[in-house]
Amino acid sequence: MRKILAMLLVTVLAMSFVLANGTTENTATAKWPKNVEIIVPAGAGGDTDFNARLLAQYLQEKIGSNFVISNVNGNGGATGTRQVKNAEPDGSSILFYHSAFVVNKASGAVDYGFDSYDFSCIAAMNRGNMIVSQSKYGFKNMADLKAYTQTHPNELKIAVQTGATSYAVAMQLIADGFKLNTVDAGSASARLAAILGGHVDVILAAYGSVKDYVKDGTLDVIGSDSPNDLEEAGVISNVNQGVKASLPFYYFFAFPKGTPANLVSDFTAAVGDIVNNNKEYQKKIYDAYYQKPTFIPGAEGLKKYAEVEEILKTVKF
Repeated sequence: MRKILAMLLVTVLAMSFVLANGTTENTATAKWPKNVEIIVPAGAGGDTDFNARLLAQYLQEKIGSNFVISNVNGNGGATGTRQVKNAEPDGSSILFYHSAFVVNKASGAVDYGFDSYDFSCIAAMNRGNMIVSQSKYGFKNMADLKAYTQTHPNELKIAVQTGATSYAVAMQLIADGFKLNTVDAGSASARLAAILGGHVDVILAAYGSVKDYVKDGTLDVIGSDSPNDLEEAGVISNVNQGVKASLPFYYFFAFPKGTPANLVSDFTAAVGDIVNNNKEYQKKIYDAYYQKPTFIPGAEGLKKYAEVEEILKTVKF
């Protein structure tokens, strides 16, 4: 009888330890599924899609699973982020998104934040979304744009994605005296199509997306929402032009809450190795978007997003 009681006590203690630590031997040594879906809450063909697909290519080589990109756009990105939040935490679903995630929450598009996920890392940084205008206006800088909008209030349409970073920066511009008319045109690739089609007059876009149109004289780049200039392209940031419209733009990976810790840590280490050491990867991101390698894991990455959240507190949505 004593032997039976002793065995029961050991079993209870073992179960208590598992519950307290939220893991078992199996989850501690969880294996990667054969297929892994990276959810990108943005349209195909834009800067977010580019970064996700490039990293997926090298992750597949390092981890061995099939990493597949799924573009799940809608509601300023909220449709895709919610899909990952509600997914099975088994390593088969990963979110790749950017600063729009915190804009979603600040604007009320979603009621959840990073605490609803297992955050992996910041894996890249956009060196600024350019303020781009149709060349027919002849704007040389942000002062030209502001002066025109003040003499022609609400005439110029600026394409935004409601609840996302473009929307937040547009609200900053309006608060700073730019009399622009916001038009919800969707994600980056859709906004580019809108300005090329003559449906809007101003957009925000990564330089790599518009450089060919700048070169052929279709579009002009007159500013940037980055805190810093894009020297390679001769672009002076809004801040350095005295315009109060700036928002750091980081891309990140996150897993559904409760994903085995070894998968998250292995994945984070793999991303770090690619970003910091893969020269081919580094050349491709620079050639495409003038990006420089940026890897900020875990808590340090979340601190960067906390800084973005502080900026957003000053934005009137």
